[in-house]
Amino acid sequence: MIVRAADASDIEDLLAINEAAVPAVNSLSADELGDLIAMSARTLVAERDGRPAGFVLCLDETADYDSRNFLWLRRNFERFFYVDRVAVSPDARGLGLGEMLYRALVAEIGPEGAKSGAPLTCEVNERPPNPGSLRFHKRHGFLEVGRQDHGDKAVVYLARELYPAPASAAENA
Repeated sequence: MIVRAADASDIEDLLAINEAAVPAVNSLSADELGDLIAMSARTLVAERDGRPAGFVLCLDETADYDSRNFLWLRRNFERFFYVDRVAVSPDARGLGLGEMLYRALVAEIGPEGAKSGAPLTCEVNERPPNPGSLRFHKRHGFLEVGRQDHGDKAVVYLARELYPAPASAAENA
């Protein structure tokens, strides 16, 4: 398995991976996903057998994104990197791709983030519940920095410093 930058030819595969992960991530059209990738600070793809099997899409505070979760982070952090979504295809779940994608993302944005003091942030659904994602992020050094109940869903906001990496991530690098 390899991790590489996403490119335009990946849209169809990434859209299928995204849609298979709903409701852990929100549904998108191909145009919406393309727009997110275009404005992202980084979008990385995990390839398995020559095809995308997972991806992570990360924005920074300069993105022109009207997501209520992104806007909450913008109000609460001057600088940040925001993992808008990480998704793995159903047939590749449990193979460590999520961890591989996060390690690659931190390796790419870590030096930039460390210089600026920008944390890596995300939100995890509490309603509908996503306990696996919450365990994953806490295991990788994310701490709760806020909560919001949107009525239709509730989320917990998490953040971690980019460097130094948590011991568990450093041991697996």
